[in-house]
Amino acid sequence: MSACPSQPGAGSTCTTPPPMAAAGFGPPVGPAGASPLIISDSVVGKVAEMRAEGGDPALQLRIFVTGGGCSGFQYGFAFDDEKNDDDIRVERGAITVVVDAMSLQYLVGAEIDYQDDLAGARFVIRNPNASSTCGCGSSFSV
Repeated sequence: MSACPSQPGAGSTCTTPPPMAAAGFGPPVGPAGASPLIISDSVVGKVAEMRAEGGDPALQLRIFVTGGGCSGFQYGFAFDDEKNDDDIRVERGAITVVVDAMSLQYLVGAEIDYQDDLAGARFVIRNPNASSTCGCGSSFSV
C-alpha cells in the first residue's frame, strides 16, 4: 500500500503501486488449471464465422464490464486485434477471448454463450457473481 500525505507534515511521498502481475499477483481465477471463463461451442462457432467474414484471423473477442446499464454494470463485446498488458487470454478451439483484469474480477466463472432465437442473435453471459440482472441480461449488479 502506498503512503500519500493526506495531512500536512506527514513527510511521505505518493507512490504508484506496481501492476498486479509485477507484484506477484494475478487476476482472480478458479481452481488450479481451470479457465476463468466458460466459452460455449456456439461462441466458438460464431466468432470463427465472424472472423472469417472479416478476413482478419488475428481478431479476438474482447469482453469487458463498464459502469452503467439499468442494474449498475453492463457487459460489452468487441473484436480487437491488440493485447493489453493486463489482458487475460482464454483460448478455446480456434478463437481467443480477451478480458482486462478489472473486468475479469466481475466475470470469473461466467459462462459466455451465443444465442440466435426469436428474441434475436446475441452473446449472453451467465454470471455467477451477479446478484441481479436486468430483464434483457445486458446489465447486472454485484
